Amino acid sequence: MRTGDVAARLAELALGARCPGCGAPGMGACAACAAALRSVLPFGVGGLPDGLPPVVAAGAYADTLRKVLLAAKERNALGLLPLLGGRLAAAVARLVLDAGPVSSLVLVPVPSAPAQMAARGVDLTASLARSAGVRLRSAGLGVRVHRGLALARRPEDQAGLDRIQRLANLAEAFRPVGVDASGPVVVVDDIVTTGATLAEAVRACRLGGGHVIGGAVVAATMRGGGAR
Repeated sequence: MRTGDVAARLAELALGARCPGCGAPGMGACAACAAALRSVLPFGVGGLPDGLPPVVAAGAYADTLRKVLLAAKERNALGLLPLLGGRLAAAVARLVLDAGPVSSLVLVPVPSAPAQMAARGVDLTASLARSAGVRLRSAGLGVRVHRGLALARRPEDQAGLDRIQRLANLAEAFRPVGVDASGPVVVVDDIVTTGATLAEAVRACRLGGGHVIGGAVVAATMRGGGAR
C-alpha cells in the first residue's frame, strides 16, 4: 500500500476524516474529486437581474462541487479553500477572456455577515478571493483583492425568498468602503442563485467609483439561472 494511502486511512482512523466529495478516507478532497472539479469548464450564468454585468461560475452547484462547498461553508473544512479558490480563479479567467484583455484587476468579495465569520473563524468569501488572486497572479495577471464593501444593515435570511423578494431584502444592504478604482473590478462570491446579492454588491461598488466589469462565483444553482 502506498504511503499516501496509509496516511489517508490513518487520518480516517484517528480523525474520522473523509473526502467530502466521495467519502473516501483521507484529509480534504481526494485526488479523483479534485481532478473532477478542475476538469469542469466555467460558464456564463444566465437569467440574472437586468443591468447586472456578465457573471461566470466555475461550475454548477451540484454533485461533488456542492458537497465540497458545503464542507467549507458548514463544516469549517478550511483545507478546501485552495481548491475552491482555484475554481474561482478559473471563473475570473473566463470572465477576463470574454471581456477582453486587461493588465490588472481588482477582486472585491461580497461581504460576509459578522455572525458567519465568527462561526467559521474566517471570512470565507474574502479567503476564496485571496486564494484566487494568488492563482491569477501566478498566471501573470496583476490582481489586487480589496475588501471594498461592508454591510450597511443586516438583511433578513434569504431562505425561501424568490428573486423579487431577495432584491427587496438586499436593497442598499451594502455600502462602499474605499472601493479601489485603480483597475477593472470583479465582484466575487461563493454561490449565485438569483443574482440579488451580486446585483446589490455591483450597485455599491459603482456607488464607490468602481468600474465593475462582471462577477465571478465558485458555483451557480441551476434553477433557471443564477446569486444568493
